[in-house]
Amino acid sequence: MAAQFRDVLETMRKKLSDVQAILIVGPDGVVDHVLADSSLKIETIASEYAMLLRIAGRASQDAGAGNLVEQTVISEKSVMIARLVSPQHFVILITKAQEPDRPGSFRTQERRFGDSKTHFLRGIPRKKREFTGLTAI
Repeated sequence: MAAQFRDVLETMRKKLSDVQAILIVGPDGVVDHVLADSSLKIETIASEYAMLLRIAGRASQDAGAGNLVEQTVISEKSVMIARLVSPQHFVILITKAQEPDRPGSFRTQERRFGDSKTHFLRGIPRKKREFTGLTAI
C-alpha cells in the first residue's frame, strides 16, 4: 500500500511545475511525503494545516455550506492546496508562488494554479477506502 502512494506522490511531483512538497496527512501526522524543498518543515505544516482544516470545516458546516472539501492558502512564497480524501486524511500540495512584480504574473499565477490543481486532483486516489489503515511515518 505504501509503495502505491509513494508512486502516486512521485508521479504528481514530476507532472507539476515548481512543486515544493506533497504530503499525505492522517490523524497521527504525516503518512507519506515527497519533498523538493528541504527548507520546509513538513511536520509543522501538517499539524498547522490540520488545525486550519478543522476550523474551516466547522465554519463551513456552521454556515450551512456543507462539509469542507478543499482549502487553498496563497502566501508570498507558496501556494498550498489541501484536499480531504477521507474523513481523517488529507493531501497537501505546496508549490512556489509566482513573483508578484513580474508583468502578467497574476494571470500566469492563475493559469499555473489551475494546471497544478488539475494534475493534483487527478493524482489523488479516488477510493476513500485506500486511505484506511494508513499510519504516520
